[in-house]
Amino acid sequence: MNTSSSIAGADHALERTGSWLAAARLERWSAPSRDLLRIGLGIGVACLAILLWLPRLKGPIDLRYDAGVYYVLGTSLAHGEGYRIISEPGAPEGIQYPPGLPALVALHQLVLGTSDPAVVGQFLRLTYALMFVALSLALYALARRWVGEWAGAAATVLCLLQVNTYLLSDMLFTELPFALVTVLLAMWLHNQREREGSAQSELVGWLLATLTFALRSAGIAVLFAWVGEAAIRRRFRLALLRAALAAVPFLAWQAHVARVQSSEDYRSPAYEYQRAPYQFYNVSYSDNMKLTDPFAPELGPVSSAVLGSRVLSNLWQSPLNFGEAVSETRGFWVATGDAMLAPVLGPRWPTLLVTLPFVLAAFVATWGLWELVRARLWFAALFVGSSILLVCTTPWPGQFLRYLAPLVPFLAIAAMLAAVRFSREILTVRSTLIRRALLGAGVATMVCSLAVQAYTLMNSFRVRHYSPSLVEGETRRWNSPRWFYHERPWHHWGAAVSWLATHAPAGAVVATTSPHLLNLRTGHPAVMPPMEADPARANALMQRVPIDYLIVDEMDFLDIARRYALPAVESDPASWALVHRVGGTRVFQRIAGEGKQP
Repeated sequence: MNTSSSIAGADHALERTGSWLAAARLERWSAPSRDLLRIGLGIGVACLAILLWLPRLKGPIDLRYDAGVYYVLGTSLAHGEGYRIISEPGAPEGIQYPPGLPALVALHQLVLGTSDPAVVGQFLRLTYALMFVALSLALYALARRWVGEWAGAAATVLCLLQVNTYLLSDMLFTELPFALVTVLLAMWLHNQREREGSAQSELVGWLLATLTFALRSAGIAVLFAWVGEAAIRRRFRLALLRAALAAVPFLAWQAHVARVQSSEDYRSPAYEYQRAPYQFYNVSYSDNMKLTDPFAPELGPVSSAVLGSRVLSNLWQSPLNFGEAVSETRGFWVATGDAMLAPVLGPRWPTLLVTLPFVLAAFVATWGLWELVRARLWFAALFVGSSILLVCTTPWPGQFLRYLAPLVPFLAIAAMLAAVRFSREILTVRSTLIRRALLGAGVATMVCSLAVQAYTLMNSFRVRHYSPSLVEGETRRWNSPRWFYHERPWHHWGAAVSWLATHAPAGAVVATTSPHLLNLRTGHPAVMPPMEADPARANALMQRVPIDYLIVDEMDFLDIARRYALPAVESDPASWALVHRVGGTRVFQRIAGEGKQP
């Protein structure tokens, strides 16, 4: 068979089956040999997943950032107190995060009979390890159906080695369970084509789609894709049925949010700024996103022009983000070049040597999205496309790679689709020189991507190993974890928290940029400091809570305390006293009465 007829046959298979599997299967192998290959590759990806977890099975799961909120909400559910942020004064009802992950936390607490994060956190870590291995197997099972055995294994490896895949699996975040459930839904839809429309098939599909929305609001993209893939295939009755079913979890959550926002507790919170739009843990996503910049609320509400500019700017950057999602971030590409090329070429090595393969990786990942459409993989195409549009409306460009993390399994498959197409298109090039050059560029891009991932992997685990794990003065239950990028600022913050645990009186309210984790470690009520540009206004708000202690940390990612609370304290030295310092982290105490310290 000549080259053109081979490609025509592959295209025919693509149109007929909706996948590259027919074109990429190992037709010359016997059936037992193919089965052994599939089993071997499946074991291989599972072993890789296990190896990525073996060094980090001990200690509680990482509860920094959003993870602390999920845990607090789960504790509230387990204690029968409703869906509340019980770490704050007044225990406000939660309306930002759907209750899927907190429910998982509550289940662990009920089974174990304790809410101690050091105990429950260890079992949550093991649960996440199992989910990580399950994701590797589910992704390979799906990918091999769509792109073939070898390319499917390659897509799985690309996903597992991406820094955000294993980094976020180490934290009590929704990215890992969300990605797992979405891959399971895609596989279920692929396997149930012949039984599509049956009550059992649609019920399972609805449960999986609903679970993604229960895990995170971005699950609306999964619901949309589940409905849309039936509509785009002209199964309009099925699409209407799915739309009705998809509306149930969405409307139920919106009803909860509306009920809370209309309640007296919401209108009269425990402290004045508890439900301010910039209090991103205490308000809905829609309220928080109405600000031009939620981390700089003084810029005011977002205008239509700013929103449009934001979406266009984010869309423009998306192809490069796709490249980062299937390889590594641009910073790690440069860091890899510094580690591998600088010793040979000197400190002024040409950055084009890493920029070019990175741009090629971004091109392949973007091209892969078109290949999803060509392959008629409608659920994947609609899920990725609608998710990207959602991400582009958000005002947090620094969080984009985290938001794209659940898409990495599908972006990796898309990249492999593009790679298969690219390899077949090369065969049509008559010039041997050009054909070899194109093939070399493709191989070099893959090799460079894997090299960057390998360097990033070693760097991440090395930093994790040498990051401070012992926090001065802490009890034994909290001195075991080694978390990714738990670096010096977090070490100092933890030492300040330990000091408060032994020096602050019971019930003292602490303001910090990580209030939920502080509450879990000390039991003290904790709040975020107000984000007010006017120091006098910020100080007045802190006095009214009233806040007894304030931690001004050194963190660059969340520098709320330095930007807003510290100027407020410095503007009124008679009301605040510096009582403890660890490195650059400071603890201030509010002075009562006539400027006298209690």
